[in-house]
Amino acid sequence: MPILRRPAAALAAACALAFAGDAAAVSLMPAPQSMVEHEGVLAIAGRFALAWTGCREPRLDRAAERFQRDLGRLSGIETFAAAGPRLEIACRAADPGALTLQAREAYRLQVSAQGVKIDADGPVGVLRALATLRQLVETGPDGAAALPLIEIDDRPRFAWRGVMIDTARHFMSIESLKRQIDAMEQVKLNVLHLHLSDNEAFRVESRRYPRLHEVAGHGQFYTQAEIADLITYAADRGVRVTPEFDVPGHARAMTLAYPELASNPAGAPAAGAQVLNPASEDTYRFVSRLFDEMAGLFPDAYFHIGGDEVPDEAWAGDPQVEALKAAHNLTTKAQVEAHFHRRIHQALARRGKIVVGWEEVIDTGTLPRDVVVQAWRTSNATARATALGHRTIVSAGYYLDLLNTAAFHYGVDPADTSTAGISPADAQAARKLHPLVARFVTDGVIVQPMAPLTPEQEALVLGGEAPLWAELVSDEMLDSRLWPRAAALAERFWSPRETRDVADMYARLAVQQDRLRRLGLEDEANRARMASRLAPGAWGPLLDLLDLVGPARNMAHDQRVPAAIAGKKIVQHLTAMADAAPVDSLVARAFLARADRAALGDAQARAAVRADFEVWRANHSRIAALAQDHPAVREALPVSADIAEMAAVGVLALDALEAGAPLAPDAAARAKAVLDRADAFEAASAKPIFSFFGKRPPADLIIMVTPGVRRLVEVAGDRGAAP
Repeated sequence: MPILRRPAAALAAACALAFAGDAAAVSLMPAPQSMVEHEGVLAIAGRFALAWTGCREPRLDRAAERFQRDLGRLSGIETFAAAGPRLEIACRAADPGALTLQAREAYRLQVSAQGVKIDADGPVGVLRALATLRQLVETGPDGAAALPLIEIDDRPRFAWRGVMIDTARHFMSIESLKRQIDAMEQVKLNVLHLHLSDNEAFRVESRRYPRLHEVAGHGQFYTQAEIADLITYAADRGVRVTPEFDVPGHARAMTLAYPELASNPAGAPAAGAQVLNPASEDTYRFVSRLFDEMAGLFPDAYFHIGGDEVPDEAWAGDPQVEALKAAHNLTTKAQVEAHFHRRIHQALARRGKIVVGWEEVIDTGTLPRDVVVQAWRTSNATARATALGHRTIVSAGYYLDLLNTAAFHYGVDPADTSTAGISPADAQAARKLHPLVARFVTDGVIVQPMAPLTPEQEALVLGGEAPLWAELVSDEMLDSRLWPRAAALAERFWSPRETRDVADMYARLAVQQDRLRRLGLEDEANRARMASRLAPGAWGPLLDLLDLVGPARNMAHDQRVPAAIAGKKIVQHLTAMADAAPVDSLVARAFLARADRAALGDAQARAAVRADFEVWRANHSRIAALAQDHPAVREALPVSADIAEMAAVGVLALDALEAGAPLAPDAAARAKAVLDRADAFEAASAKPIFSFFGKRPPADLIIMVTPGVRRLVEVAGDRGAAP
């Protein structure tokens, strides 16, 4: 008989395992639309015996074999001794739109004592069902693999569920990109947006304009054969690859290869190298022929042209641009941009491509209605774009490179209209900080109160996409900067809007991250490698410290910005402690959950937290010893010292709670000093723009366990007794 029926919004009771110490029956991410659990399990004694009905194709055969192989990696059982249970896969219909927004992704999954049944609307639905089935694999006390008996009915909320990876600032290897695609399949993300050109580099082989990769590729680019292989690899996993070649701004790599394409403003010639000349027919000929070549290489219907951040001075005083404005009655820079975008739209439309551009492309409101807008600065842009009738992809609130927590991103819904920007008051204050800051605080970054989207506008929201810009992300850091936060966003884009429980999300996120690691994610291995460079032969204590901290947020770790403000230029190597630190440590999150339970009187949690504190204090002694010989560790010594001090005051708080006595005044003052110091360092980088001017924490590290210690201290101070 069914023991529990749960919509996606009510998974918390069964998923507290990692954070509350309880055993859970299932832990799925993204949360499905609905599921019914039954008593018992289905043993997996060997490879599944597959039976197919309906649409069967080579891609599904490969997917099934991949699933069979993954069973061993998930369960730890390399060789199964016997035949496994029956797996019946019914694919209702072939799907010509399998790699489009119309893909049939819905599925029904049933695990019973007789075996497993999948009923999918189309081939991609089979892939999504197999991803869920992987997440159901569990290992029992006897070491055997099994599946819980369960029924799931599932479908996505949004058709566009993506991540964007910037390969221009730092080159990402094909192997690393494939690893991200593997992880995307497991959490049902379906769009990989590759940012392939910018001021720093052009990353794709062009046979029509070979200087693009020969000169502007700087020795690191993707051959066309590698791109074709990557697209095939992604398609096998139900992931579309959408290219972006940024024009007319962010084009210094193009003008490095072909200088004749640059604008030539009278006032700031250097700015002209960043943008293409919109008044030259040579520019349109170049872009049209280049995009024609790239459109043939990337089969996806959507083609991203960038369109963002053209500097105000880029075309000012350029005689050709002034002549263009006079000839076409254009009076503003935005109108010149719109003129450029219309020309490029026409060229791509002839290839059957749908143009995507960052939100600036709608600033004049004159672009064709079929242009898709990607909202990035504030959620207000979603309201603006959909009000103009444009389909919209939402990235505002999802910038992973800003190093905010999974909880921060999880709290922003793609249909929100008044989030993910800076307030008018903050904008006014920011403009006073520095002239370089003032130029970036435009109306576009200020979030204003707006009415909710109408049903008609919501229908135009295609979904969400999480960008990872790579100014401070190397190939080695890619896994840790995307995951596990991208899994939390996969749920935001797939599951019902009502799925909002943050504690439940973190409980399941910890389990899902471990699954991704078993299936090949290398965040832990790469972090260990980075730590080993900081303290060769003795880096174990660094990993323990890194579990408790995170990097300063909102680009505060970008040391090039304060250098530029001071009139200097530096090269920042991504080899510091802050580069190795996890953005949102799940070890720290687990401590916060334990500390909360300890504050509520849980004796087992109190014992566990006391043990945590002893480990922290002992680890500081090891860090102090390492710091004597390793300068990079020495920089983080104040952070380690503060964690040790938090451990000391945490023990005093536990002693008070267990004795039923109030926390002594000197202990309370001692706790306040260290906790307030940690909070001040964290607050310094809590807001974009302001992060460059706040007091930088030692080694650019934020202590992530501070709220848990503060909770214990406050309860000890307020009540002085166990509840």
